[in-house]
Amino acid sequence: MALKGRRAAAAALALLAACSAWGNDRPFQVGRTAVMEDDEYVWSIETWAQRYGSVRGLSFEPEYTFGNGFSIQGELTRLRDRAGAETGHEAEVEFKQLFNHIGRDGWGLGLSAAFGTARSRGEGSVRTVALRLPLSVALGASGGYVHVNVGVEKQTDQRRAWASSLAAEHEVYKRTLLFVELARTGEQKFGQIGVRHWLRKEKLALDFSLQQHRADGVRASGFILGLGLYDL
Repeated sequence: MALKGRRAAAAALALLAACSAWGNDRPFQVGRTAVMEDDEYVWSIETWAQRYGSVRGLSFEPEYTFGNGFSIQGELTRLRDRAGAETGHEAEVEFKQLFNHIGRDGWGLGLSAAFGTARSRGEGSVRTVALRLPLSVALGASGGYVHVNVGVEKQTDQRRAWASSLAAEHEVYKRTLLFVELARTGEQKFGQIGVRHWLRKEKLALDFSLQQHRADGVRASGFILGLGLYDL
């Protein structure tokens, strides 16, 4: 039973590390958005805690926005199973260029290039290179958006995999958003539904979501609690 438990924890840890390597634009866990912010030359910091079965994770993600829609984002994640038998780390850097302003055109298009490394004691190191084309569409004056991503990802010793995601967000109450997301990369699948509340509009946000991953016959369900600070 102990060996079976360690194998299950290692499998869940490998699955969670693979999903973390996708990167994200919070509160979405996989997809990128093409929403250009009005503020330039500012920092944002996002952090979140996650749980899947016996696996716990903590992530830290700083981002700096330059002028003309260009930004650089980093991500550091630490994963650990409850028994302490397996640990994992993941690091990623992403460069994103947005080509137009969604506030002016009603839609936005961009290009994202990400480079990451994930390491777990049971699986060793895995390097990832990913390219994505995010498209975001504003839902009129409602304040909602639909986000579509298509792209490709290549991991160490693995064949190239096509990636896609579909996400939406909409304000359901004052400063409170409902969001949903579905994504697939190769045979890996992901889905989530959650809420984000702005404690300070466009400055400080808290989000919570229920999520499910599936890869290599392993399914993991759990939740994420996130906090974001913007325009620093």
